[in-house]
Amino acid sequence: MRNRNQGNGKKRIPEISLRVIPLSGPDERTEVLKNLAISSEFSMRYRGLFEYYGKELIAYKLEKPKDEDRNEFLRSLSHYMTTYLEDSCPSSWEECGPAFWEQFIFHHFPKLFLKLTPNENQVVIFLNQLKRFVRWLDKRVGTSWYPLIESFHAVAHSELTTCERLLNALFVYCYPQMYQADWDPIEDIKKNDEDFNLCAERWDSLFEVTGILGEIIEITEDQSGCHYHVAGLPYQYFVKGILVSGAIGRKSEDIYWNWYSTEGVLPPSGKKYCSSDAKCESHI
Repeated sequence: MRNRNQGNGKKRIPEISLRVIPLSGPDERTEVLKNLAISSEFSMRYRGLFEYYGKELIAYKLEKPKDEDRNEFLRSLSHYMTTYLEDSCPSSWEECGPAFWEQFIFHHFPKLFLKLTPNENQVVIFLNQLKRFVRWLDKRVGTSWYPLIESFHAVAHSELTTCERLLNALFVYCYPQMYQADWDPIEDIKKNDEDFNLCAERWDSLFEVTGILGEIIEITEDQSGCHYHVAGLPYQYFVKGILVSGAIGRKSEDIYWNWYSTEGVLPPSGKKYCSSDAKCESHI
């Protein structure tokens, strides 16, 4: 939780670790450069080239090198393994247990890779790509993760579709013209920020939807447990248990809080993977 009226305090100095990979000769160097070019098309970090999963991700990409949906899926999976999990990533595909896949589906994807689109089809594309990849992976390396992914599918489709609809509804609520060709995002965001700055009380945090009281949405702040009642939202898209990250404000004359910006939406099944200070962020 962070009050926007407060500073951020001292910045932590990032820790940097170096890894040296010896190359046996020019042929190996050529192979590395080739794989580097291929993997850059789905933004995989260099470290992935020297891990077990990098070989599979590159091989899967090469079967349909121009498939943008496949590239976007590989972008999310490689980010999950190389950046999000990093050194805590399982050491083989066989060790990628249920929690690995559950966190990827219900937390990592909606937190960082659920995009805003007017036709709201990103969840369907993601889940289809996931099933195709795991079926391919099982055949290639001898794992048996496909039945597990199938068991997640019904809940994932329901919860993630709800997240996608709510995410779009919240952005359209804040910026009604965002899908119009003549939308000026800079001007619209500026006006929204100016109105937000007029609020006497402001909070920017992760909230859980704990009540739908007619047209009033009750949200509970993740860390403090404080309840806030927000008016004016597209209440028909909300369900209890869903997590919303963003900024709320209340002017001195207001009874209810108002919603000013959205950073992301997470499903109830992703809550267990939220750290106490984490907030959702969507890629637009």
